[in-house]
Amino acid sequence: MKHTVAMLVVLLGVSGLLSNAAAEIEIKKQQGTRYVTGGMTEEENKQMGKLADRFPLHIVLLVAGRDEPVQGVDVTVRDIRGTVLLQAKSEGPLFFVDVVGGRYTVDAEYAGEKQSQTKDLTGRRYLRLRFTFNE
Repeated sequence: MKHTVAMLVVLLGVSGLLSNAAAEIEIKKQQGTRYVTGGMTEEENKQMGKLADRFPLHIVLLVAGRDEPVQGVDVTVRDIRGTVLLQAKSEGPLFFVDVVGGRYTVDAEYAGEKQSQTKDLTGRRYLRLRFTFNE
């Protein structure tokens, strides 16, 4: 019995270390709008790929001339009426938002550079927006 308990403690300790090493991407919610952001590591990219089909709006954030992923972009998503659905800072180059069909304006700001795109999600399953900032 002692050996069984000791083995269980060791296994739980090891699994705790492993789960901390490969932390799950967190699905967040702001004002009723679900979103997820990340992709800084290969593991995060894989996790984001698994979540992608659950989020119709895909935002890709890049900095020209950089080979590494970018984070810290301020992202704002507005509906057709101009109502802010969410405003958050990216935790990686991928930012996915759960929205229904309609017209959306996405503003992105990085290092003082602001960009904006307005697109319709109507008639398609996914909308992918790409923002490339100057270095």
